[in-house]
Amino acid sequence: MLKILTFLSAFVPLMCLGQTNQGSQIKETDALRFSIPHPKGKIEFIKLGLDTTIQKPTILFLQGSLPVPLVFDLETRKHIHIPFSYDSLSKHFHIIEISMPHTPLIVSIDQVNSKYCYITDTTNEHAYDTNYIRDNVLDVYVDRASSVIEFLTQKTWIDSNSIHVIGHSQGSKVGAVLASESNQIASVSLLGFNPYGRYDQFIRAERQKLQDELITPEEYLTNIDELYDRWQSICNTPNDVNLEHHTWVSFSKNYLPYLLQIDVPIFVGYGTKDIISDNCDLLPIDFISAGKSNLTVKPYFGLDHSFYQIVDGKPDHRNGAHFGDVVNDITNWIDTQ
Repeated sequence: MLKILTFLSAFVPLMCLGQTNQGSQIKETDALRFSIPHPKGKIEFIKLGLDTTIQKPTILFLQGSLPVPLVFDLETRKHIHIPFSYDSLSKHFHIIEISMPHTPLIVSIDQVNSKYCYITDTTNEHAYDTNYIRDNVLDVYVDRASSVIEFLTQKTWIDSNSIHVIGHSQGSKVGAVLASESNQIASVSLLGFNPYGRYDQFIRAERQKLQDELITPEEYLTNIDELYDRWQSICNTPNDVNLEHHTWVSFSKNYLPYLLQIDVPIFVGYGTKDIISDNCDLLPIDFISAGKSNLTVKPYFGLDHSFYQIVDGKPDHRNGAHFGDVVNDITNWIDTQ
């Protein structure tokens, strides 16, 4: 069934493979597909569930990096790319997810590489759309999300006083800046977040290898010197799109000043096995020093960057998914604000 609605590209029946604590189960659902104009190319996004008659709070989920499409067409069904089960959640919230820049919202499985990223040449794992590479910078993501929020607040089914942003990984960086600039966000949750940049995590990863005796002191010094040299090269030509230096410079910044500008409640959740988020437990010191009390930080013990349980040194993708538990914690936290 295909229906055309105002500002709506298509009325698309989609099926999602949702995650539960007991493993994976197939849930059939429908989604609304939206498309709005933007100077950097149209913005496509979906709303999980078809209900636009009841005004409810909204969750805007900002996904991580790489041009992973929102929906995979598997012929027999369509799989929505979102890391948590939303069946029961959509009864209480409108759930919105934005497609990556210059990335088709729906693709067939033969249009992606081994990491499920959209590619323009199936013979080349790294054949990302050149427009995506050009616009893969923080400011573009923030502006696109802001445009979606502006669009949503004009809809009668959106409670404009209750729009809650949840960002994961790169999406958490976007969410931090977005919340510092927007007065239309009721809360922001930052998951798998590196509050002090992006590039620094490579240095910390080498230090962790040294502490775990996985590398020698000599190897450590060699590795971090190479990382310093690479960063010097990036900073020498920060606008180089071909080498993607512009992306590294864009996201490798200290996000603390943005966080301290946010007055709405902030939730920071991180896995204790996630080297990227190692410094999240330092944030309360900065907030206390600034006299701010709108921060909640919650560690998830034994979980990795995407909130999988680590078993024998590896993420348990079959039975160890806890992203849904984290989102449930966030919605319970929202209720208390």
